[in-house]
Amino acid sequence: MSLTSAITSSSTNGHANTAAQAKIKLYTNHGCGWSHRVHIVLKELGLEHEEVLIDMDVPRPEWFLQLNPRGLVPVLQYTPPSSGQTLNLTESAQIVNFLTDIYPSHLIPALPSAAPDDIEARATVAHLRYRMSFFVDTYFTKVNPLMFKLVGADHGEPQEKIVDEILRLLEKEIEPLLLDTGEDGKGPYFAGSGRLTVVEAMTTPFILRMVDFCNDVIFPSRLATAMVDANRFPKFAKWAQLCMQHPSVTSTWDKEYMVPRIVERLPAAKRKYAPKPE
Repeated sequence: MSLTSAITSSSTNGHANTAAQAKIKLYTNHGCGWSHRVHIVLKELGLEHEEVLIDMDVPRPEWFLQLNPRGLVPVLQYTPPSSGQTLNLTESAQIVNFLTDIYPSHLIPALPSAAPDDIEARATVAHLRYRMSFFVDTYFTKVNPLMFKLVGADHGEPQEKIVDEILRLLEKEIEPLLLDTGEDGKGPYFAGSGRLTVVEAMTTPFILRMVDFCNDVIFPSRLATAMVDANRFPKFAKWAQLCMQHPSVTSTWDKEYMVPRIVERLPAAKRKYAPKPE
């Protein structure tokens, strides 16, 4: 079994058409990248759900703090059709894992049966799942923390140094992990998948924000210019642009609305993410 077939052979979505659909309620904010992950997965799985928008600029009401004492989104409530017992879930990565465990799909390849003679096929799929997890972990331990440092840094040299480091890490750590994405005869998504995978669902919300915030007010514009430069990043640039335009990604993201709001809130964000005194 090839890596590409391991992804594309997983069952497709259409779960919203099942007779006994679970009741799903998502507490969210469209400006939140972590919530954006869950929106993408729900869209890709075709799951009907109720959406409750939470204003993150004001103190959270007591009823919401009972759902998540940390006061953060996303929060997902899942009520199976049979038991009627509502499950309350927080943290985007764990919510995504929960949904992809329940609903097999193209987002993540399912392991073949555990029969002894299937060990090679299982190892192939397990290795692909490892690669997917490794990519997401690398992006969020190496690159993504610098986005928040960039918010808190002063304009000029402090931000420019962080931009240089982001680009260095994209080239050194991320570009090599896309080695077979979009190669001849393979799909344009991670590991040659023909459809969006959990890798894109987890990372694109933050890549999108990093690019869209490059207006020389929030972030230096040269960061976005470099990130989508196919000469510098032959794999990453093409992959990132494709992901940022995907309908499941754009369905809850409104750049024209969100960027001005970020600019308005930038002074408070800079105070929040300012470098800590040594």
